[in-house]
Amino acid sequence: MALTIRGPADPGRERYVLELRVLGELEVVRDGAPVMLPPSRKTRALLAYLALTRRTHRRERLCEIFWDVPDDPRGALRWSLSKIRPLVDDPGCSRLVADRQTVELLTEALDLDFFDAQACAGAEAPATGELARAASSFRGPLLADLDLPLNTEFHTWLVGLREDARKLQLQILRALTERLAATPQEALPYVRELVRIDPYDEAGWALLISNLAAVGRGGEARQQYEAATRILREVGGGSGPLLRAWRTAQASATRPADRDTTKTEPVAAEPIAARVAMTSSSAQPAPPPRASIVVLPFANLSNDPEQQYFADGITGNLTTDLSRIPDMLVISRNTAFTYRNKPVDTKQIGRELGVRYVLEGEVQRSASRVRVTAQLIDAETDVHLWAERFDGDAGDLFALQDEITNRIAVALDLELVGAEAMRPTVNRDTQDYILRGRAVRLKPPSRENRAEAVALFERALSLDQDSAAAQSWLAIALTARALDSMADTAAADIARGRLGRAGLGRGAAQLGRAFRQRSGATGAAAARRGHPRIRDRHRAQPQLGPLILPSRLVQVHDRVD
Repeated sequence: MALTIRGPADPGRERYVLELRVLGELEVVRDGAPVMLPPSRKTRALLAYLALTRRTHRRERLCEIFWDVPDDPRGALRWSLSKIRPLVDDPGCSRLVADRQTVELLTEALDLDFFDAQACAGAEAPATGELARAASSFRGPLLADLDLPLNTEFHTWLVGLREDARKLQLQILRALTERLAATPQEALPYVRELVRIDPYDEAGWALLISNLAAVGRGGEARQQYEAATRILREVGGGSGPLLRAWRTAQASATRPADRDTTKTEPVAAEPIAARVAMTSSSAQPAPPPRASIVVLPFANLSNDPEQQYFADGITGNLTTDLSRIPDMLVISRNTAFTYRNKPVDTKQIGRELGVRYVLEGEVQRSASRVRVTAQLIDAETDVHLWAERFDGDAGDLFALQDEITNRIAVALDLELVGAEAMRPTVNRDTQDYILRGRAVRLKPPSRENRAEAVALFERALSLDQDSAAAQSWLAIALTARALDSMADTAAADIARGRLGRAGLGRGAAQLGRAFRQRSGATGAAAARRGHPRIRDRHRAQPQLGPLILPSRLVQVHDRVD
């Protein structure tokens, strides 16, 4: 930005105004070139503080904010001001004004990006280019390199101003995405940034899904929807704008042959709303995400209405426990509870929520006994896949609630693996082969079954070399085959399992935690399913603990999934 300064020495001379950039790490730019800043963090923080507060400060107050008494605050302040002055002053233009009592930084001839962004956001009708420039000025958190947590007063001021800057950035991004509604391809980068800055804003996620659908990025729209559902589940969201945007995206999805994402002209030709709302007779709704489920509110069949809390607790705990299963998409509790006391049409719920499975159940209490029943239903076919009844003593309702919830979650995990493995798939991917391999592992151990599981996990890994889940399950299958004495060479299988250790990262650690959470209960559930060797092992040696694989990242029973 240029500023024309006229004076007697050089009338009409045009020069670049001094720039102070605070939307990110602190930068000082003179005549378009960055200026070397002092290494002292407090000196740089003092410069930013003087510029952003835009008022006169007493020296005593600055000493209290930035320095402790043993540090000779007044001497430290004089030293810092001596380093700041060459940065901001010009010949004939002294911006740093200080006397024995006060200090002030004059900002009239100072270009500060935070104030420029405020002016743009506050303008009545800023141009699209001005909004885009304002958006590009945000390089990170305000004064990202100037945290002084031990200086409490400065730290408190900085935290508040950072939040102001974050809200300002969101305001500019929202205005920009509205302005670019007719050109979703151009709006997409700003929508992505909107979601990154505020991941708990459901409206932002909904806008991202709509934009992705408008430009024909259906695959990414599905992945972003699943990510949004997981994040918003933490705050009880996902049932409003996000769900509506996802349904609209599904309804507007067309066959791959009908799309040409390499053409950019049609993408920008019509508004997002028109493109997303548009459907055709040839449109095929996108299938629900793999292993997606909603836990409907369990019905209270007791005569005592006060027992409803127990049924609601079962529902909430099941929603939480199922969401911990890797690759499981679970609809939020708040969304599920909108179906309370309504006639259940499983197929309609599946279409509305975009899920493949529905879990429903009832709770009944009589004297000191509690009975819970649960049914798993395929939302596409309305076929009951699994049903179970659980009885317990009501002496400790919370302990009973936890026990029943855990048993249902473990049983459902096993059932869903089998159901997904049986589902016809045209183009199988890594996850398909993992699910099929896990389903084979649920069968009674045999040389053929162990070999088939290993082959399926190897196929999954060949499709995605970076898949931590595929690497982990392959290591599990190889180690189990060796321990069962069903390998041609046990040492070779164990060695191959160790080879995957180098590729296992954070994803495998998360997978390992999921295994550990349900390792003991999984063996019991598998025993109830009728696997003889598992049943005998748990009856004879229930105290046996988990097997630690060579990778030391996952734990499983040597006979169970």
